[in-house]
Amino acid sequence: MGMLARFLDGAPPPTRLWLTRAGPVENPHGVLYSHPGLPLALEGLRAFEALAERLAEHAPAHVYAPDSRAEAEAARLLAERLGAPYTLEPALRERAWGTWEGLDFATVRRRWPELVERWKRDEAGFAPPGGESLEDVRRRARPLLEELRDRHPGEAVLIVGNCTVNRIALQLALPFLPLAQGLRFEQNYAELTELRFYGADGVLARLNG
Repeated sequence: MGMLARFLDGAPPPTRLWLTRAGPVENPHGVLYSHPGLPLALEGLRAFEALAERLAEHAPAHVYAPDSRAEAEAARLLAERLGAPYTLEPALRERAWGTWEGLDFATVRRRWPELVERWKRDEAGFAPPGGESLEDVRRRARPLLEELRDRHPGEAVLIVGNCTVNRIALQLALPFLPLAQGLRFEQNYAELTELRFYGADGVLARLNG
């Protein structure tokens, strides 16, 4: 069913997934990181305090985040300020970088030039040694994202995510978007992207608003 049919048939109130991205983090050397991750920088804490004020009039029914440091810290702050429950979900973690964890891109390029070329040719399917591909993360995160969408019909929930998981969430609303093209939608730290769902059919209602 297309979206026009949903609207003409009198769709019920949408379920809204609000996405935000935890950061900036304390990462002065620009290294790759996943779980347990890095803490929020002071700038990040201030940004999420400001976001909590913006959300005060539209408090979400629930806040979800991975159990990594920056995301958990941001989720806890938002939930406390908004008076909402929050849950930490390991399935929402950033992709694991394996052997590349803690290294910057320049070091990765120097040590594994052939793997970097493979990565550029297959952005969605490539996994670093001992790490995860975007496809791997989609397999673990998408079922939970669908469950959260279906668990809160007609409500708004906030997901404090990361670059990879938020790209997968965007795909729920934009199924025509190839996973490898998700970086075409820039995700700013502590901003809101709003997805509205009418059943399983989604609409991108706001990006970095």
